[in-house]
Amino acid sequence: MRARRALIALAVAACASPGVPPGGPVDTEAPEIVRIAPDSGTTGVSPKNVVFRFNEVVSERPSGAASLEALFLISPRQGDPRVDWSRQEIAVRPRGGWRNNTAYTITLLPGLSDLRGNTRNTGAVTMFSTGSSIPSGRISGTLFSWVEARPIARGIVEARMGPDTSIVYVANTDSAGGFVLSNLPPGQYNVRGVIDDNNNRGLDPREPWDSVSVALTDAATTELLAFVHDSIGARLSSVTVRDSVTLELAFDNPLPAAAPLAIANVRVRARDSVDVPIVSVSPPPADTVRATGPRPSRPSPVRSVRVRLGRPLVPGTEYRVQVTDVRNLIGVARNSDRTVVAPAATPAAARPPAPPPPSPPAAPPASVPW
Repeated sequence: MRARRALIALAVAACASPGVPPGGPVDTEAPEIVRIAPDSGTTGVSPKNVVFRFNEVVSERPSGAASLEALFLISPRQGDPRVDWSRQEIAVRPRGGWRNNTAYTITLLPGLSDLRGNTRNTGAVTMFSTGSSIPSGRISGTLFSWVEARPIARGIVEARMGPDTSIVYVANTDSAGGFVLSNLPPGQYNVRGVIDDNNNRGLDPREPWDSVSVALTDAATTELLAFVHDSIGARLSSVTVRDSVTLELAFDNPLPAAAPLAIANVRVRARDSVDVPIVSVSPPPADTVRATGPRPSRPSPVRSVRVRLGRPLVPGTEYRVQVTDVRNLIGVARNSDRTVVAPAATPAAARPPAPPPPSPPAAPPASVPW
């Protein structure tokens, strides 16, 4: 009886011992595309949907975007795309249906994930035409934040051809700010780049943007220098005393780097209404530290200028600084002023005592005779 109980205990222990969990090894790979229908480059078709099929079930709630719709771009655009999820397949179509005789580019952006959270860090592009051909024209370039002198990732770039503004070609910028608008017919385009802060694929108030006109025959390259187009103008926000003959004037809106202000635009007056002569007005010293990556071809706007005075400020005296006809980046002029008090001189009694002069070296001891 004891031997039988021992055998049962050994069997139970064997069943409870840890082992490899069922289901095979843990999946750590992001979803892979196994097919896109219709095939890229197909012409003369008008499918109900463009279908992306993956090697596993993908998540309806991607970890790299707010929704599945936010991961797809259809160019030319007709509002936000309609996106239907079906486990291993995602079907995409425009809200207004496919236009006749139009070449389409459908882009899957990075961010799609599977049910375990494995996320694709690359995108995919496919194209087809409802007409008989696919145009080969392309406009490429880089979208920058002009004021910050840095490229913008995940910005939105649009191209409108001629007076027909209902056809809008669209692309997103990559991690280096680059973009490509492909499959465009020849023509004159207005290209606009937007720093899409709220990710709604549109231009909202206070969002930086820039636009250029591009004549396209085959391929063209351009640069977009986005900034906030403020219709109010630049206001003097603060005045700082750098030293007894230097003031730094800061503005709430950027100014052109080449000639932000001239001497005639600035006036410095004491309470006795006597003007302080001005020797020069210039931008602050340039940043000598070079950032890595692409840089705008034009100098970045400035937010401050330095005013060099013809005579020292009187310590403890209040001055009024006035600026007139200050023009921002879109040419809107504005006048404004600020007061500043020159720092008072440090009283002699409050100054730390001067250190005593060093003591002379001690004379060597006299020799003592034996």
